[in-house]
Amino acid sequence: MPMLRQQYLPASAVPDASQFLAQPGVLALVNFGDKCEPGAQPGIIPLGMNSLCDKPWEVIRYGDSVAERGIDEHCHWSLIEDVLCVATWVAPEDCTDIEAATEVAYGRLFRVIQAKGFPYPFRIWNFMPEINRGDGDREEYKKFCVGRERAFDDYHVAPQSYPAASALGHHAQGAVIYLLAGRNSGVHHENPRQQPAYQYPREYGPSSPSFARATSLALRVNPQVFISGTASIIGHNTQAVGDLEQQLAITLDNIQHLLSHVGQGDSELSAIRVYLRHPEDAAVAQAFLAPRLPLEAVNFIHADICRSQLLVEIEALASPAQP
Repeated sequence: MPMLRQQYLPASAVPDASQFLAQPGVLALVNFGDKCEPGAQPGIIPLGMNSLCDKPWEVIRYGDSVAERGIDEHCHWSLIEDVLCVATWVAPEDCTDIEAATEVAYGRLFRVIQAKGFPYPFRIWNFMPEINRGDGDREEYKKFCVGRERAFDDYHVAPQSYPAASALGHHAQGAVIYLLAGRNSGVHHENPRQQPAYQYPREYGPSSPSFARATSLALRVNPQVFISGTASIIGHNTQAVGDLEQQLAITLDNIQHLLSHVGQGDSELSAIRVYLRHPEDAAVAQAFLAPRLPLEAVNFIHADICRSQLLVEIEALASPAQP
């Protein structure tokens, strides 16, 4: 029975992206590089952020069929059996009003997944330029959160139905939002150690971040847990400001506490992205994480975190341990 898998690959493993996409079971290829613009064909998703460990590709696999692909509503979509992947990009000139652009982009995504019969997103990624630029409510991330919440409201998505998500800043031009969606709703989870993001107090902006800490979904097998971007936050407060190793430790504790809370404490982690604000921190982060995580499943990515005090954020996919 198929599980969804995400695997990081070196450049040598993907000499021809088009041929790679034609393989059975390949849903999408995510590219970590300098460009944040529509891929050469549906199924190629450039993010505009670089891998710090020579893993410029992530392959998302599911099932054993060759994916159907197409373009609708300025969205690139790929479909295998009961999983739909959809990506849309925001042009650099539209990023000058990230609030409005986000609402429009999410509207496109929602119309496509509904038209395709996959109305339930269970994992969303958001990447944009200059995420920490601006003061107070004019910070780019806070404006993005307003646009995202408006889109959820437009399509009558209640806070308890927000899926797992990540939102990071890159150093390229333009923005990208992509998601995985299913025919049936997943189960959305919160972490008892952390206040639900959609209930954050007003100090974090006019609209609270619209995501769950994790979403679990059974794709014809035992549930997999899609863990949102997780950081050194307890309650709603940033912890260990300026201390990378302590932020890493608290982040890992948060992930483990979350998995234990949802009854998946013995799961195997894969598709681990470690987003680092400072590229020079990669060696320290790798040394700290080596005894704690399977490094073959880790990709270190240069990215700005949504709070300027945060040095690192980690996301992952938790799957049942294999016998």
